[in-house]
Amino acid sequence: MRAGGLIELRRGGPRRLFLVHDGEGETLLYLNLARRMPDDIAVFAIEPRRIARVPLAHTTIGDMAAFYIEEIRKKQAHGPYLLGGLCAGGVIAYEMASQLAGAGESVELVALLEAALPNAQERPGRLAEQRLARLRLAIRQPGKSDRRRLYRAGAAAAAITQKLLHALFWNISEYTKQAWAHLRFHLLRQVLKRELAWPRMVPELSVRQIYDCAQARYQPKPLAIGSILLARAQAGEGDDAPYREIYADGTFGWNSVAHPIKVVDVEGGHASMLEERFVDSLAKALLPYLQEPAVPIRRPLEGA
Repeated sequence: MRAGGLIELRRGGPRRLFLVHDGEGETLLYLNLARRMPDDIAVFAIEPRRIARVPLAHTTIGDMAAFYIEEIRKKQAHGPYLLGGLCAGGVIAYEMASQLAGAGESVELVALLEAALPNAQERPGRLAEQRLARLRLAIRQPGKSDRRRLYRAGAAAAAITQKLLHALFWNISEYTKQAWAHLRFHLLRQVLKRELAWPRMVPELSVRQIYDCAQARYQPKPLAIGSILLARAQAGEGDDAPYREIYADGTFGWNSVAHPIKVVDVEGGHASMLEERFVDSLAKALLPYLQEPAVPIRRPLEGA
């Protein structure tokens, strides 16, 4: 089993771009983007640290960032650094930049690819709107012309009842899953602290479950750097829906801590922005920031 580390996605040099795994622990999703980087930039993907039956062996965003900094320093001892990542990877990259700043290093770029600040405010009523739209669709299903009005009314009532029951059962199921994941996350903290093996009778946690529990406890610190770039997807459906449809703030909460933050819109959805059919748009948006001269990172005064 791989213990984490770096994967070279594209040879180049002397500059290096480090991309952090996403919330599922994946790194090969960056391959299309890596192939479009300039010749003077080598691209490395940062994989999660894994141990037996534990796919992400850290329980805080800070610990993840510290470990990944150790890994990138094996390739690049000092800044300026180029960092980035999709979704969860962007959050971790931001924390890496914060820790590097504390160590007196410089960061040339933090690329937040469809990444949201933990606990960023979502657009009010979004879930209710989605459920109402599905309910209206169910009620408006066309019937035969000879159906009586009473029958149609009964069918509509049945559809409403079914949708409400589905929503209730879904909420109960999700709450149960989250509670069970949080219990196992607390167990994981003890397992790692005491350097024990994961109990075989307990189901494993996924990378996503571990990351979500860690993210809920993460408080990003304000950070000022020459280029903090937020790449926003423009269109997608379902799990690929862009964050601009989910979050109330156009910077997905980052403007409260990242100063300044630059926003670019790119083709594709939340994950499909990295697919072959859309990735040219993302690469084109990143190139101007990869060509900028390094600007030393600085941290604002407390309370500023």
